[in-house]
Amino acid sequence: MPRKALGLIETMGLAAAYGAADAALKSADVSLIGFDFPGNGGTMVKIEGEISAVKSAVSAGVSAAEKIYIVLSHSVIPRPYDDLDPVIRIKPTVKTPVKRTSTKKPEKG
Repeated sequence: MPRKALGLIETMGLAAAYGAADAALKSADVSLIGFDFPGNGGTMVKIEGEISAVKSAVSAGVSAAEKIYIVLSHSVIPRPYDDLDPVIRIKPTVKTPVKRTSTKKPEKG
């Protein structure tokens, strides 16, 4: 079975990445692998599928993301080398803000 192609769209900001992913998934028969957060506000959308579908999806995703904010880069890799699979499918660790709770009781007024 031929390996699937990999599509990457790197945007500035999460809203543009969501827009890119939405447009890409609606435009062609591709699957969302996930998102990576390389830092400095960048977000990488990763999709996979047949090469022609991935090319079409990346194009649609880039077009949609450009209407929202900045597209930093995009790429289609026809058949990524097998050893890249663990890197491509790694689950990103995102630090979430700590919810601060006050021990002080609210004043009655």
